[in-house]
Amino acid sequence: MIEIFGIILSLVMFISFSLFPLNIKSYQKIFYAQNDFIYDFLFLNLLINFLIMFLVSFTNLNFFYYFLFIITFSLIFNIINYFNNNNFKFKIFKKLNFLIFIFFNLILFVFIAKNPILSWDGLENWYYKAQHFFYNDNFFNLRDTIGPAYYPHFGTFLWGFFWKNSLLQYEYSGRLIYIFVFLLSIFSVCDLIKYKKNLKITTIFIIILVCFDIFLFMGYQEVLIFSFLIFASKNLYYYLEKQKKIYLIVAFACLNFVPWVKNEGYLFLIILNLSLLFNIKQFKKKDEIFLFILLSTLMLIIKQLVFINFQESNLVHGGKVYLPNLMEIIFFIKSLFFGFVIAIIKYKIWLFICFGFYIFFKNNKLKRQYKSLIKILQINLILFFILIIAIYFSVINHSYGLNWWIDNSLDRIIYQISGLYIIVLPILLNNLKFKF
Repeated sequence: MIEIFGIILSLVMFISFSLFPLNIKSYQKIFYAQNDFIYDFLFLNLLINFLIMFLVSFTNLNFFYYFLFIITFSLIFNIINYFNNNNFKFKIFKKLNFLIFIFFNLILFVFIAKNPILSWDGLENWYYKAQHFFYNDNFFNLRDTIGPAYYPHFGTFLWGFFWKNSLLQYEYSGRLIYIFVFLLSIFSVCDLIKYKKNLKITTIFIIILVCFDIFLFMGYQEVLIFSFLIFASKNLYYYLEKQKKIYLIVAFACLNFVPWVKNEGYLFLIILNLSLLFNIKQFKKKDEIFLFILLSTLMLIIKQLVFINFQESNLVHGGKVYLPNLMEIIFFIKSLFFGFVIAIIKYKIWLFICFGFYIFFKNNKLKRQYKSLIKILQINLILFFILIIAIYFSVINHSYGLNWWIDNSLDRIIYQISGLYIIVLPILLNNLKFKF
């Protein structure tokens, strides 16, 4: 019973971080939002807190004091808003959709609590980083922990922070934040579906069903990248539709968190920047896009300089230049093809994404209406495919063997990047002419 109470308190804590420092009126004023803003509002507050927590991870500040500060001020702030703002009460606490969100969180929290084991990678490469932050240590001392020093730290900081500040201080309590962010991203992107409430709930359920993999919640970091990419693509879509730079700023923050979660995140960011650059003619405010690319590049350089000076830097993870013979190339193509097939069967969200792209390209009206977004995603997908070939080509002669690399990482790489493309599904459903 005490564990259930601890789980509920964890959810209350996550929601508290998502309801402060902005209130709904402030959010509406900044984003000119009118409808379907609940999860965007929750995420923006969480993103602001993540940015602060990211900075805190480099300091000697006692994390518990920061936790108390947020919880206390969030409670006072939201009690005042609750009684003074009818709009607040209606939009958040009285929506069936939000109650479903709470329900899904509790169900998956219990699911993790019943099976709290860690995977090999979660234990060997990530757990000790989370434990490092559990004991209130900072980024600069990570070199002394078990596991690769060149692995980024932000996902494990969240893990350690919420583990430390949970009721029972059970290790899995820290990983529950991954579920909260995962569900928040899916509910947020499905808010693009308008006027079809039953269809929206059904779509949410299907996406959760095909994207939830208990294995990835056993200490892996892929779910955070998946979720950040969902929020990034949604805000890029908003930017293309409304031409308001605040959406580009939010997308920038989401995307620049990704390299601090996993090393391959810097490749995802580079690819997206190239996609924006190749489509620069599609944008009305080209200077804002150039600035986005320039600042993203600068952030990547800063990240690498920080790791070179204080941890280790290893961008290729054992990769090297190698000229294989014809038989090795044939073996490479065959292995990669079967790896793709298995990964797509495992993460069936790609079947829906591919079908969505097919409909967009077959429907000239939709293709014209969402031309800029589809072109960016299309070029990104092509570059991503080239990237995968390059990654695995670099390990074709590795001592572990090509098949080992494909079996142990290709499905997770494909899973991560799917977050960027899920947006095509709610947009497509929103434009289909049928009753539901």
